[in-house]
Amino acid sequence: MEQDYFQQSNMAHRLPDGRLMPRRLSNDAQDKRSFENFYPVHFRDRRFWIPLSVIVISLNIIWWRLPLLHTQSLQGSITWQIAPLFCYTIAIAVGMALMMTQNFRSLISYIFFAVGSLFTFSSLIQSRHEIFVLLLLLCVFLVIVQQLWLGLQNILGLILLAVLATFTVPIAIFYVQNNFVTEKFILQLLPMFFSFIFYFNPILMPNPDGRKLSILTLGLFWVVLFSHHVGLSTIFVILFSLLAFVLQFMKAKLGNWQNMGYILLQAFSMLLFYH
Repeated sequence: MEQDYFQQSNMAHRLPDGRLMPRRLSNDAQDKRSFENFYPVHFRDRRFWIPLSVIVISLNIIWWRLPLLHTQSLQGSITWQIAPLFCYTIAIAVGMALMMTQNFRSLISYIFFAVGSLFTFSSLIQSRHEIFVLLLLLCVFLVIVQQLWLGLQNILGLILLAVLATFTVPIAIFYVQNNFVTEKFILQLLPMFFSFIFYFNPILMPNPDGRKLSILTLGLFWVVLFSHHVGLSTIFVILFSLLAFVLQFMKAKLGNWQNMGYILLQAFSMLLFYH
């Protein structure tokens, strides 16, 4: 009788697939991510390369769209000086894609973050000390956020990721091109900031707490959208955000395709919003 009781007790604390039931009240990031079921993907598998490629392209669209548009509006020119920055964004985007497609446990991503940090030592970037520090901070944080024992895969980590992803690369691109940053440009980054908070919410927190938080982040994203611009493009951005909101509640095992979907929808949103 006693043995049967312990067997039933152990089964009651397991998920249907046999994994241990996560502790809902735990602050441990490992417990929070246990709800996500990522399937193993080989490097030669299209389920690895397609999401990786789409995420890399999408992140670069998000980062480069506004700085280039704002530079053109000021009648500035695009020069070869942004070459180190372009290499930096490619390396960081690949690292982030690996991080997301491997459930924040990618050792290979560290290599790309290291390569990205090397590009910050370019004379064109290093001579601008503030930009150099910002870009280096992003690399360091993307390594730190993968350390589950630090517990940064929560709302604090989400905010820090959004701040660094928004106010490092776009500002660096604009500053290198124009040698100054305008207040208008910084204010225009706010929709991008809240888009990072909303679209990265289910990526960083794929658990019930994250799904509850997404209701708030979606509302904040909409408020910022309407406060900056209202038009036909705004309607499509809202539709994309609704699709991303619904996507996180799908029970099908989408794996890497799901994270790819969030970033792709964010890229579409930023393409439509910044025009």
